[in-house]
Amino acid sequence: MKKMISALAGLLLTVAALAQDGAKVTLQTLDGGITTPAEWVDGKTPYVVSFWFVNCRYCLEEMDAIAEVFGDWTAEAPFRFIAVCTDDSRSLARAKALVRSREWEDFQFVFDVNKELTRAMKVTSCPHVFLFDKNGKLVYSHLGYSPGDEEVLFEKIKALR
Repeated sequence: MKKMISALAGLLLTVAALAQDGAKVTLQTLDGGITTPAEWVDGKTPYVVSFWFVNCRYCLEEMDAIAEVFGDWTAEAPFRFIAVCTDDSRSLARAKALVRSREWEDFQFVFDVNKELTRAMKVTSCPHVFLFDKNGKLVYSHLGYSPGDEEVLFEKIKALR
């Protein structure tokens, strides 16, 4: 019971941190532009924020698995997938090259080279997936990846319709 209360408190602190600090964070886009987490909230569709890095095998497996079914899923329950790369500036070119070499064109990629959002969201390990409703409220979080975890995520997305 104590672990459950502790986990819930940690999740609430994460949400509070994003609400306070996340709005101030600026992230680089794939084309070199700038975006903020506040721009992700559109009041229309939920969105997934997935933290990953280049050498994370499980991160890449998870994104490949979701990319494979993304079109079918969004036809059934529209949502957006925002992949936050946590690699630092030394690995930025490699990360961008990896993104361009994969079949992930339906995802929005941002690069947290200064780890501002990573710290604000209290992300300590990858992959770490957060699901937000259309109004930016955190409704689900999952750390790690095993085949099939993406199906659980999709069930949570469908529940938001």
